[in-house]
Amino acid sequence: MTALGSGSTPCGCGCGSAPDLPDDPSYGGGPCGPGPCGADELPVNPFLALRVAFGMLLGEDDFRVLMGNPRGKLMLHHAWLHGSGVIWGLGVARDGDELRVLPGLAVDGLGRELTLEAAWCVSLTAWAREWIEAHPPQGPQAPAARTPADDGPESDPPRRYAVEAWILAEFASCPDRPVPALADPCDVTRRHDDFSRIVETARITIRSTAAAPWRPYHRVRVLLGLEEAAPGDTAGQEALREAAEVARVPAHRRAPALLAAFRRLAAADATALAPEPAEGDTCPPWAPVTEDHAPVVLARLTVELTEYDGCVRIEEVRADPSVRTAVLPTTTVQELVCALAPGIVGAAAEADAGGPRLIRDSVAWSREHTVLSFEVTAPLAAGSAEPEGIEITSLSGTGRGWATDEVAGIRVSDDGLRVKVDLDQRPAYETVRVRVRGTGPKPLYGRHPRAPFAGPEGGPPGTADEGNDAVVTVHLPRQAAPGRTEE
Repeated sequence: MTALGSGSTPCGCGCGSAPDLPDDPSYGGGPCGPGPCGADELPVNPFLALRVAFGMLLGEDDFRVLMGNPRGKLMLHHAWLHGSGVIWGLGVARDGDELRVLPGLAVDGLGRELTLEAAWCVSLTAWAREWIEAHPPQGPQAPAARTPADDGPESDPPRRYAVEAWILAEFASCPDRPVPALADPCDVTRRHDDFSRIVETARITIRSTAAAPWRPYHRVRVLLGLEEAAPGDTAGQEALREAAEVARVPAHRRAPALLAAFRRLAAADATALAPEPAEGDTCPPWAPVTEDHAPVVLARLTVELTEYDGCVRIEEVRADPSVRTAVLPTTTVQELVCALAPGIVGAAAEADAGGPRLIRDSVAWSREHTVLSFEVTAPLAAGSAEPEGIEITSLSGTGRGWATDEVAGIRVSDDGLRVKVDLDQRPAYETVRVRVRGTGPKPLYGRHPRAPFAGPEGGPPGTADEGNDAVVTVHLPRQAAPGRTEE
């Protein structure tokens, strides 16, 4: 959060360049008003184009179709494929009693460009006074009613407020450049001129609330760890299952597996996606959000102020621009994506030899923690599981160091997929580290293909010459083994 400083101004001090303050406590202004999509001044029809033929007489409506089709297609592209946000500038700063929004460019939720060519400012004192009038104090802070008999010099105690608001940029349009025109026979005013231009600009407002940002593709976001999935979230739980499947794939095959999951979930998200409906909306339902949710959030504003005897004093003003969404150029996005390439390319360069891997969830203890069992993903070669291939050590919780727990024997099931490790007695201490070897002189080996143990499921690739170790740490209940004490 950026602190814009603190200070005070005399009561009644205003901003000479601030716009007229409306009765509504949501601040904004300027000569341009908000322009709804599809309004008379700026037609929007992305799916209606003009067809011309030789000798055709073109009227006003035809030119509106000619103008509205490319404009609508551009808005459609911006809204759905890029989203709303700030492109450059539009910083928020305090200058004495003025709150300023600097020039910049943004795109709103309907895909319209919002340009602010000159700094916008408003008097903080005047805005705070309007806010106080719209939010009279309630409860203990409310001033007591005075009667004519109360003719003493006492006044109400000062009241302090911490106001949180949102600075928004909205689309606005202004008619410009009047030119001579034929009078409309139905116009009783008999006007002989009309505006020939529409100037598109931005209208800055300060509101007490802001719409939640539009964040589509929930499944994809859960898959990539950007959002969480609640227990009753069917779409999110589907993405969690896909993420778990991708995590179990060996590293050298994980990139294509992630791409396949991404495509499946993106297709489901796109199928469920629809424009936001609005009751009574005159706009065609082609945009992702309605006009009410189209403004761009520039900053969260926090103002601490004091009111005393009708005088408003501005204390500290803070603006947090981190709440805004930034729209990055495509060239920047493609270069950022390349930052992930070394990890993927390096993993893909090594092919896994297909050796057995440890299934982490299968690790279990039995017979009072004297038998360790686990499963592997591929059959083990007969005779390859010897005591030297599995190491079990335990760490003391009282500083006595490590103890090596002897492996008495190893049993492998007939299908080669299940292993049981017999210890001569329970591990000495409660923190137990199990290491199944795919390296060294006597690693576990696969039956087919003939390759060393490759490590844990989802781990790095193992080669035909050297595999990987799998390490599992468990914490057993505190109980000293017979003949072993820590005292």
